[in-house]
Amino acid sequence: MSSSNTNKIKYSKILVPIDGSSPSLNAAMYAIDFATTYDTKIILLSVVPSQIKHGDSSGVFGMVTPHHLEQYKKEAKKWFNQIIDDAKNQGYDTSKIKSDVITTPMSIVGAIVDHAEKENADIIILGKSGRTGFKRILLGSTAAGVVTYAHCHVLVIRWFLILQVKGSLTRLKVSFKSHWYYKGSVI
Repeated sequence: MSSSNTNKIKYSKILVPIDGSSPSLNAAMYAIDFATTYDTKIILLSVVPSQIKHGDSSGVFGMVTPHHLEQYKKEAKKWFNQIIDDAKNQGYDTSKIKSDVITTPMSIVGAIVDHAEKENADIIILGKSGRTGFKRILLGSTAAGVVTYAHCHVLVIRWFLILQVKGSLTRLKVSFKSHWYYKGSVI
């Protein structure tokens, strides 16, 4: 078969989990470049962390108070607007960006993976580590869980230098590392 007959990789939706950390904002910036290259839609997702970490005798767990949810949504909106402004500055069609803030009784990893399936995302692009205090040797616990359980490709952005200048994100041309994962294997 000639190379002109081979199918090119196509993507239609990218899911980008955002928690406001530098690695998640780095991943969003990378996703904008990726989306521009592949002419895809971007879904920015922020999962509200539960205030109750363990179930009690009533079986209640994973609860988020209405006040905490509203506060988190306000903070997430700032992150989303920052990313959308940067996308606009790069010439990306911001009508292709959707943002969601969700709360869930399950883990953040489970929520990200379920949302990716629900939205039929072709790829998840996320930062190596986020706001959680736990770290693994190579990946943050959320990134490792998403790589393990996602139904689609996962691109983990290891680092990318960004600066905040006058309220918007600005990139410096520096080298960065990323790893492609498919069903838990490094590609």
